[in-house]
Amino acid sequence: MKKEQTAWEVPNITSAELERDAHDAFRQHRASYPIATLQTGGYIVLRYEDVARLSSDPRLQATGTAVPVQSGITGGALFDIFQHGMLTANNHVHERRRSALSRAVASQVVSNFRSHVRHAAEALLEEGYGEGSFELGSWYATKLPALALAKMLGIPDGETPSFMLDIYEMNEFFRPHATADAIYNAEAAASRLQDYLETLVSRKWNGRADDFLSHYLTLVEADAQLSSMEVLIQIIQLIIGGTESVRTAVVAQTANLLSNPEQWKAVCADPTYVPAAVAESLRFEPGIAGVVRIAAEDIEIGESTLPAGQLVILSFMSALRDERVFQRAGSFDIFRPDLTLSNLAFGGGPHRCIADALGRAELEESLSVLTERLPNMRLTTAPVFSGHVFVRRATECWVTW
Repeated sequence: MKKEQTAWEVPNITSAELERDAHDAFRQHRASYPIATLQTGGYIVLRYEDVARLSSDPRLQATGTAVPVQSGITGGALFDIFQHGMLTANNHVHERRRSALSRAVASQVVSNFRSHVRHAAEALLEEGYGEGSFELGSWYATKLPALALAKMLGIPDGETPSFMLDIYEMNEFFRPHATADAIYNAEAAASRLQDYLETLVSRKWNGRADDFLSHYLTLVEADAQLSSMEVLIQIIQLIIGGTESVRTAVVAQTANLLSNPEQWKAVCADPTYVPAAVAESLRFEPGIAGVVRIAAEDIEIGESTLPAGQLVILSFMSALRDERVFQRAGSFDIFRPDLTLSNLAFGGGPHRCIADALGRAELEESLSVLTERLPNMRLTTAPVFSGHVFVRRATECWVTW
């Protein structure tokens, strides 16, 4: 007979524990419990097997507009991102919004995008090389994905700086510990970006070209399933996914390698190690901490239960350091044999990241250019990572050469 669950059987992880060291807090609780509650509310799933399985479980639903409403936002440009986006939708609505974009992100697009990333990376290093040092996050990791996406979307060079600034300010809403002022600025930036993309889409409608955005619009037109607002919001969600989490991941993979000099030397000497270095960094310090879902009904995990109606975090951070799956889970090792399991960092099931190939292209090319151009680079200020729900934040990461 199944043992009846009591409240004390599900531990509570305090905010203080998470602020002190989220990885350590997850490790301690994961050893004895598959799930925990959070002091701030909701449940968190801690083990790899459960996170992977529940990523495809239809009983866990996307949150819709619950996240902005929780922050007191019930309308406006930020609210639109949740109300009209595929990432926050469920079932046939999710499929309808996702279909054209998933087909638009084809292999040729990824190949072209790699060249955009490499060109942007080389230009940034050429500009900053004479300084002998830079803050990796603001100089390289923030600018690189936005520049590459601007090229992919066909944004004119003269309009790229304002496009990049709006992305950065809008993304502040999705970072840990966003202040009231930051959210206010994020709303304004999201509104400007929405207006700009509307103009950009109008240009593409009137003069189709052989580029990603034109191809996407052709597929949308053929499907005739999306409203004009939905078209804009899918592009904005692609931008968010292709910039903010990548920014943190670029900082993480570079800092992790430089903190392990023999592994950095190995990648510099042999470029075939680049994909392994990216995969291990996504496992060790993912840019996305996890995803938030709502339990549509009670879900049993072992002798514990995720109650219906509760917010549930599927924690990639915890799952990707699960000792049941990874040997020496707390060590960074690009030579480990189980690196394909780091694919969980892009999610799973119907909501698996639509642009995972673009994300890997950004991370691999950004690392390749650094190892080619700056093999003698050294870490002078190590970053600290925070955030345990969605996008993570990194403090300054200074490098020199």
